[in-house]
Amino acid sequence: MNKQSKQFRKWEKSLCKLEEKINYSFKDKKNLQNALIHSSSTPKTYPKKSETLEFLGDSVLELIITEYLFQKFPDENEGKLSKTRSKIVSKKYLNWKAKEIGLSNFIFFNGNTKLKKDAKNVLSVNADAMESLIAAIFLDSSYLEAKYVVSNLILSNWEKILGEDGLKNYKSFLQEWTQSKFRINPKYEIVKESGLSHRKKFYVQLNVANKYKSKGNGNSKKSAEQNAAKNLIKKFKLNEK
Repeated sequence: MNKQSKQFRKWEKSLCKLEEKINYSFKDKKNLQNALIHSSSTPKTYPKKSETLEFLGDSVLELIITEYLFQKFPDENEGKLSKTRSKIVSKKYLNWKAKEIGLSNFIFFNGNTKLKKDAKNVLSVNADAMESLIAAIFLDSSYLEAKYVVSNLILSNWEKILGEDGLKNYKSFLQEWTQSKFRINPKYEIVKESGLSHRKKFYVQLNVANKYKSKGNGNSKKSAEQNAAKNLIKKFKLNEK
């Protein structure tokens, strides 16, 4: 057995831990494997099943979330429901949920350490894998089973999470975006401080690849940096989905 085969067998065996985390045991393990073999690890002549599963998973997830919100908020207007749904199915939120179960540890990259490292930093890798996983459950069993897993995995504490700083962490989102686009981190520089020692105000200059720039201020260095990141995201209308 060559090194690649050994790596694959080791990965195969590890998937039972993921099944425990999501509280679902696959009838056909191939469905789970297809969802988590990264497209970069498949031969050119072999269909990249994880990508087509992402397509299916996106639709299945959207239907489940739509049904859930329709039933939970029967008197809410369409605009509010659509806005809430878009937040729950966003790459940002799915990445958050993927990190809760350590999903990036179960993606097979065929020895590509760079991609494996990126998986922990680039939100789209985790989010896409989550969509593929949902599609795999749907194909392996039924819509009802997929809904059960989504309810426990994706919808757990969603109202609390959407209201916390985690999903409003503009610095975190911006870093993931710049890593994905430029493979660099944003640069924050304190350019000015004002006020008394107990009531200081900080002013930050933000620079991304000498292409995207913004300013921000706040009562702490962290809040000033957050505001600078928020301003840059809004200024350039960076896609948060």
